[in-house]
Amino acid sequence: MLHGLRKSAWQRTALLVIAAVLVMTVVSACGKKDGGDSLVFAGEGEGTVVATYDGGQVTEPEFNKYLGVFNIMQPGYEQLVEIPQFKEQLLKQYIAYKVIAGQASEDTKKKALEEADSQFKDFKDYAETDESMKSTMETKNITTEDVKTYLNLMLVVVDHMNSKVTEDEMKAEYDKNKNSYNPVTLRHILVATTETDQTTGETKELRTDEEALKRAKEVKAKLDAGGDWNELAKEYSDDPGSKDKGGLYEDADVTQFVEEFKNAALQQDVGAIGDPVQTEFGYHVIKVEKRDMLDYNEITDETKEKVKSAVAYNHMNTYMTEDLEKLNIKVTLPEPSPSPTASGEATESPAASPEATASPEATASPEATNGAAASPSPSPEATATP
Repeated sequence: MLHGLRKSAWQRTALLVIAAVLVMTVVSACGKKDGGDSLVFAGEGEGTVVATYDGGQVTEPEFNKYLGVFNIMQPGYEQLVEIPQFKEQLLKQYIAYKVIAGQASEDTKKKALEEADSQFKDFKDYAETDESMKSTMETKNITTEDVKTYLNLMLVVVDHMNSKVTEDEMKAEYDKNKNSYNPVTLRHILVATTETDQTTGETKELRTDEEALKRAKEVKAKLDAGGDWNELAKEYSDDPGSKDKGGLYEDADVTQFVEEFKNAALQQDVGAIGDPVQTEFGYHVIKVEKRDMLDYNEITDETKEKVKSAVAYNHMNTYMTEDLEKLNIKVTLPEPSPSPTASGEATESPAASPEATASPEATASPEATNGAAASPSPSPEATATP
């Protein structure tokens, strides 16, 4: 991979599952309340009703369990969850997850629950040894059983949506976006503007944009003059994943790159050393060595799974944006408590801006179902690869 900090297996999978199902269709709820195969959170049917929909309801205790696990898996969203509009959107999406799980076949459920068992073992091993995770779970009143229910529900939904995809749809998606599914072999040297402590996760400035660009142009000039990639990558590159192998990434999946780097990988002339490309991590000097363009019947099974995920995402997005209202959802979340001002007066929570309340659907992508999670460290990749 193209960065130094790698999330644990359970974190990557949990995040990819969230992203994969953030735009979901809806049907009737299901699930067993006992054993390890439950699709139902503790507290369902108890306490205050916070939403009703055709065929069911959501109560406050069960929704709080869902939000607790969501916050553990997506810590960056914790403050946004307190914004009423965002919280309501999450509630509607939770209804979608509950409902679509009821449409899954028994074979789909069995397969999904087996996958969830494997991921849960990874999580449990992590949770039992990481003191920060233990503390977070205790604070949020979340148990490992709650996490297991979450994984069960998410994976049943994902597998059900994937089961609806046809071969013809996959062929059409591949032909339409062929560039995105073919591997690229390239070399790059990253001149970073920031540096992340691999232990604490803290980020500090390494050099200014101007300094980084100047250094990137310097290394490009040396490469243009015949400089050796192996030597120059060791001297100049801030990418720990490639600096000791001449900046080489062989048969790389371009869908894992941030947009600017991806565009360069797809558009830059093969064999040419391009001008420095700026991303959020700094400046990259890139040479594309090979760019394949296979027919659909030549791609690997792994690539076909990525194509299938993209089609499933499109189905989910269409249903969520066009058909969700047919469930007649009525949200009755309690009003947020007033917050005191400096003068001691109570004020209502500020209305969220359109940007702040952006639907969590915005985090989803066709690639998300293939193991992607947000990358926190300097890298041309937007997401961490397995």
